[in-house]
Amino acid sequence: MTIQKYTPQEILPPDDICKSWDTALARPNQPLSQHMHNVSTHAAAFGKKCDISEMAGVAGFFHDLGKLSDAFQAKLDGNQDQVPHSIFGAKRVFADMEMLPHIAEILSNSIMAHHGALYDNLSPNGDTPILDRLAIVRLFPLFPSARTVQVDTLKKEFDALIKKIHPDDIGFAISMLTKLVYSCLVDADRLDAYLHESKQPLHQHVTDWDKMLSKLMARLANFTYETDIALFRKRISDSCGESGLRERGVYKLEVPTGGGKTLASLRFALVHAKKHKFDRIIFVIPYLSILSQTAEEIRKALEEDEAIVLEHHSGFLPDKPEFYKLQTDRWDAPIILTTQVQFLESVFSAKGSDLRKLHSMANSVIIFDEAQNLPVKCVHIFNGAINFLSSVCGTTVLLCTATQPLLDKVKRKLRLSQNPSIAECGTLAKRTNIEYAITQAGYSYPELADFVMDKHNTSTLVIVNTKAAAKALYDELKEIKTPVLHLSTNMCAAHRDDVFAQLRYKLDTKAPVICISTQLIEAGVDISFECVIRAVAGLDSIFQAAGRCNRHGEFGEAKDVFVINIAGENLTKLPDIKIGAEITRRLCDEGRGEDIDAYYHYYFHERRNIMDYPTGDNGTIYDLLSANNQGCNAFRNSGNKKKAPATRAALRSAADAFFVIDRGRKDVIVPYGEALELVAQYSNSYDLSEKRKLLRLLGKYSVSLYQYQEDILKNANALYMQDELTIVAAGFYDPVRGIDLEGKQEFLIL
Repeated sequence: MTIQKYTPQEILPPDDICKSWDTALARPNQPLSQHMHNVSTHAAAFGKKCDISEMAGVAGFFHDLGKLSDAFQAKLDGNQDQVPHSIFGAKRVFADMEMLPHIAEILSNSIMAHHGALYDNLSPNGDTPILDRLAIVRLFPLFPSARTVQVDTLKKEFDALIKKIHPDDIGFAISMLTKLVYSCLVDADRLDAYLHESKQPLHQHVTDWDKMLSKLMARLANFTYETDIALFRKRISDSCGESGLRERGVYKLEVPTGGGKTLASLRFALVHAKKHKFDRIIFVIPYLSILSQTAEEIRKALEEDEAIVLEHHSGFLPDKPEFYKLQTDRWDAPIILTTQVQFLESVFSAKGSDLRKLHSMANSVIIFDEAQNLPVKCVHIFNGAINFLSSVCGTTVLLCTATQPLLDKVKRKLRLSQNPSIAECGTLAKRTNIEYAITQAGYSYPELADFVMDKHNTSTLVIVNTKAAAKALYDELKEIKTPVLHLSTNMCAAHRDDVFAQLRYKLDTKAPVICISTQLIEAGVDISFECVIRAVAGLDSIFQAAGRCNRHGEFGEAKDVFVINIAGENLTKLPDIKIGAEITRRLCDEGRGEDIDAYYHYYFHERRNIMDYPTGDNGTIYDLLSANNQGCNAFRNSGNKKKAPATRAALRSAADAFFVIDRGRKDVIVPYGEALELVAQYSNSYDLSEKRKLLRLLGKYSVSLYQYQEDILKNANALYMQDELTIVAAGFYDPVRGIDLEGKQEFLIL
């Protein structure tokens, strides 16, 4: 195969179609030739980390070919409204690469979608959006200075990439490859526009991992190691430091709760990043409360600021909003902390704004904290994405948890490295005893309140499965002499933070306290009680709850964690908890109430039919992103005589079907703390940046309502609008329990 050449007849542009290459502009004051060259160069550099520099460079060069048209150039002069341009570069590349259909479709999809979202190659209903769009567009002529397409190089890149992938993963990996090429293009395009408009040069920074590692080691040297738990944490940390010298791969850190995994995993990552010259370290964390706590711990250990240790989540308030937006759009900081939701919704999106950061995950360490919190419906697509990042992008992945899920034992396996555990824990003095206090009928709330008081000494944590249960048990206990605190997601984040502050103070001063909470407290929160009572749920949840009991061994002998059941508990809307609880009871009956591997074996077998992420139309997201049998069958049954695309994935349909947090929920502002004062400031402000800052501040005072909750509050006239903000009336937010659907009518705002 030879380099694609063009005859003089092919490159002579008709005067009525094309502007002169020498005078065409990409945007005011930037020559198109300069922009196309810059984007191609940036994209190729981004792609080089994954050995796809030619694919990314070609996409970068041809993405704006259509801007050569007289119509688009007239638009820049203000003479036209909307002038499509992306389709022309896609058509040109597709025609030139017709002999390599997979590459042609990857490049044309990326180019065609670079101002929006990737298209389906083959839709679930059998349509072929890319081929149909390309078929109706005239082939745009080239010009003498056009970038030469290295067909041989493209083929070698693609073939070499396929060889890195396990045969069972290839279909899914081609979808990820499309997203990766698209990521390189979108980031290169937007970065060049930003650099041009801001008149700033591109700064290529190289992180001094050795300096960061030295600071961490100095901090660790200042710790005292006089207790058994402190010595245990040191052994874990030292083991992680040694394991940092391993080759790239997919690893596990299995550490009991309270084992110091944050700084231990950071030590592994810093040593590993130094050895392999990685670009960044990314922490993916399930809950905002843990994320902010972890970010602060890392900044303190490394003596770095928010620009180096970047938090990417909705609740963060940056000092420099424009710089923060650029950093979170690109993920260009050395250390990034983000939520599990943000990670999943970025990787499984089809939008350029989300996928822009995907290439930044290459040549990096990604640490998944509390990995057991991965939604079971996402298991197979998560495994597919991690396998791609590891095999193609040179990314090292570390799964951290005390209750390691068996992701390598499911149908679509996570491909762990050999000897994947990076730390030998050794033995640790027993800190808790798990006691099953399950009864045949279950405890009524008055009976459960009596049980709590019987077991309570100084500090007791009760974790229940539902907000309704937390409210009911709190109501039973609120009149006792011992202070009782309540935590649930019916409370806004600012309210929960205040309760946590009260709770920590009481625990630190050894004052009596009982805390009634939903499961939001059971993972990653560095807090320790003398006694824990847990409503029966999955064994992983019970182990996590146990991690809040005698966490640092400060109570001496092992303390009790009681597992109870609640009479009439309705878990029909919480199938993960319901099935997990049933399996835990089964293990208890079998005398294996602490066998976490057996639990996951049973649980994953029970949930095997949802691990591909069902879409509700008898399809799955995994299928849409791989073989797309759903689309192929529809295409064949339609009687369509057209040639089917080589790449079958339904990228946009899969993205549209994907969500982590249930859709249809409504965020409302609640009357807590300074919320209403901030609402007034928002209403009176006319400065856009100030309003954005106020919206971020108001995020701490919002609660996400299910549809039924919203309907109840609407029917009670308990929601009102101020500007575009929806606010809960004062009588419907309880100062202890949060959202109160019954309300107090005397405070109702009409």
